[in-house]
Amino acid sequence: MVFLVVGDANADLSSTLARFPDEGDDVAMTALGYSSGGSGANVATALAKLGARARLVTAVGRDPGADVALQAAKQAGVDLSFVETHPTQATGHCIVAISPGGERTFLSFRGANTAVTCPDFAAVFEEVVHLHVAGHALLEGEQGTTTLALMEEARRRQIPISLDVCLPLVRTRAADLLALAPRFSVLFGNTSELGALARQDHEAATAALLAAGVPLVVGKLGANGAVVAEGSARTFLPAFPADVRDTTGAGDGFVAAFLYAWRRGATLEHAGRLGNAAGAHVVSRLGAAASLPGREELLQVLSTHGGELAALQALFTDEKPSIGRET
Repeated sequence: MVFLVVGDANADLSSTLARFPDEGDDVAMTALGYSSGGSGANVATALAKLGARARLVTAVGRDPGADVALQAAKQAGVDLSFVETHPTQATGHCIVAISPGGERTFLSFRGANTAVTCPDFAAVFEEVVHLHVAGHALLEGEQGTTTLALMEEARRRQIPISLDVCLPLVRTRAADLLALAPRFSVLFGNTSELGALARQDHEAATAALLAAGVPLVVGKLGANGAVVAEGSARTFLPAFPADVRDTTGAGDGFVAAFLYAWRRGATLEHAGRLGNAAGAHVVSRLGAAASLPGREELLQVLSTHGGELAALQALFTDEKPSIGRET
């Protein structure tokens, strides 16, 4: 089965800071790195590293940044047949400032990402069983139009759609997001994103999304783990212990692991625990796409910290796992 992912691919310039600066300040960096990033590319890369077949719809420029943006996805075996090269727009870049506590702050230039045109539906949807939308893909430009068209085609083909929201989306297009809510089978958001949507807290946003028609909302709560909301039920899943160095990409790793497990028939609790394991692995390392775990890394996290290793190990076999719901 193929996961179709639409979203940004960026070249990330990550800087670890001695302290986070005030405006006009002058602060030393303690580390500097250049690597693949962008939520779309990250999720597709993570899915491929877990053993899924992933296909990415995005765009890059004709510049050196394009190779950086796609390097991790290419190495993981993501299908890049539908990645466009824009003749004039530069590849998306993101400056990632990492505070001493590991929290990341983004300064983003979206570039060619916004110019994605609509691909050949017959080809791009071949063998696809799930469409995942990274939130930036709904923001603007041709990419926004393309993403809506892909969502409509997925609906016509009765293919489930997931969305991972982002702060710019919930801040500028909250009403549009709620109007689109019934189209999603599952929606992901972190504490800041969900809080910005409801202008209260993540629980208020979760309730609003469920009322708007999303059947399943998954809150990524960082050090507090995750919460899976379905109807009136709430399942809280504690985080795995981790030495936090860089939170960049942790949410993308969570989303990929959750979707991989869920689409293979795992229970929501098992999917959430695997997502938490992925997040713990990512935050303990520097960088985004390069830190995304494969099968062995996730199994190591589960083995080290206990919790359902035998059951979750079935997700990484070629057989359909017998640990969860029927699909």
